[in-house]
Parts: sequence; structure tokens; C-alpha cells
Amino acid sequence: MPAPRQPADRFSRRFEEVGAQIGAGAVAQAGVCERYQPPGGTWSLDYGAGLLRVGEVTVHQSPLGSLGHDGSWLWAWANEGTHPPGSPRLTLAEWLREFGERHQVHELAAPRLELAEFPDPLSAARRLALVALGVVRTRGVADVRLESGARAFVLVDDPAVPEAVFDGGSLPGLFAHAIGLFPYDPRQTVAGYLRRHGFATHEATDGRHVHGERDEATVAVRFTEDGLIAAVSHGARPGAQSARAVSE
Repeated sequence: MPAPRQPADRFSRRFEEVGAQIGAGAVAQAGVCERYQPPGGTWSLDYGAGLLRVGEVTVHQSPLGSLGHDGSWLWAWANEGTHPPGSPRLTLAEWLREFGERHQVHELAAPRLELAEFPDPLSAARRLALVALGVVRTRGVADVRLESGARAFVLVDDPAVPEAVFDGGSLPGLFAHAIGLFPYDPRQTVAGYLRRHGFATHEATDGRHVHGERDEATVAVRFTEDGLIAAVSHGARPGAQSARAVSE
């Protein structure tokens, strides 16, 4: 598996660590949400009603933040002009801020971030939104371009959007995508995703293997000396059927 490219919009070490831990789960869930409500169509956003319509699909949403045309990111809980303090619609955004404070993730706790310093502010904002999705574990995330040139980001918290399920066959591609976005530690990416789906995980002392077991299922991931994924296999636990290699 090729080495992931280092993102140019790199945040703090703690942010990248959290991103690695939840990245694969967030990527998978974001994909489910985009299939349910494909982006890019005519849209309307109603903060008061808590609704986002894109094309013919309407979902319930909670405000997350906004990216200004100047590259500045403002969390919804800090945008008092649009979202009055104490508003029920800020519940998820405020919970995320408290998570950032508890776990010392500066980017989740600071009211404003200057993403104009990064080569691609929009990509940086979308990485922020993916981490928010992974931490809060809601059903999706979306962003739309406002008339002012800013972009509004929301968390999709609609139970009609399916939850991403474990799919052993998709693991190589999913891990590659997630590690490309959050390359801090591929081992954490693998273990975090497996634990999200109820696997008990074990890492070899040499750091070259992560193994997960759940019910009768098993996943084994082998890493190179540089910590990159070399192979992924999944199948049944010994005694049920042989593991099936899906990437080498």
C-alpha cells in the first residue's frame, strides 16, 4: 500500500492523534451520508427548524461552524450573531467544545482558527468537520456555500441516515483514504476503527501487526517497518473458516 502524503494543512499533534483514532469511522459515515443526501444540488438551510435540504433530500442538522471568505473558521457556539448563546441547536457544537477542553485539543476549543495560513483552507475546514463527526458520532456532515462566499458547515443528526456498518471487503480502501487524511499513526487508525465496530484489538509488541476479533470475525493488519499498511485480511476466527486475504 503506498505511503500516505502528509497533509499540508497539518494541525496540532493532539488534533492529528484524535484524527487518526477516529478517521476511518468518520470517513465511512461521511460516505454513507453523502450517498443518502448527495452534495452539489440546489439547497436551503434553516437553522431555526434545524433542516438542510439538498436537491430533493431533507435532513435534520445542527450547526457546526463556518469558513469565512478570508479563510477564518468560526465555531457555531462562538458565532453569537447567528446562534444565540444557550440555543438548543448548539448542543452538539458545545459538547464538541467541551471534548476539546477535556482532551486538550486546541482546535476544538478555540472559538476561531485562521485557516488562511494553510495552502487550502477549505480542505483544512473539511478535516475539522470530519474530526467533529468522528468525535460526536452523528450521522454525517455537510457544507454549503453562502451568498457571501463563506461556507456553512453542519452536523447531520438525522436518524433516517443509516449508520455505517462494518464491511471487511472495503477495509483496504477505507484505511488508505483515512490514513491519507490523518497519517499521524496508521496503527491507531486501524485499531480505532475496529474498536468502533466492537472488535477487541491486540497489537504485536514489534508494532508490525494489529489483530481484531469480534464474535466469529477476525481482522489482521500487517505493517511495514515504517508503520505503513502492508496487508489486510479478514474472515472467520480459526475453526470457522480460513481468513480471506483482501490486500497484499
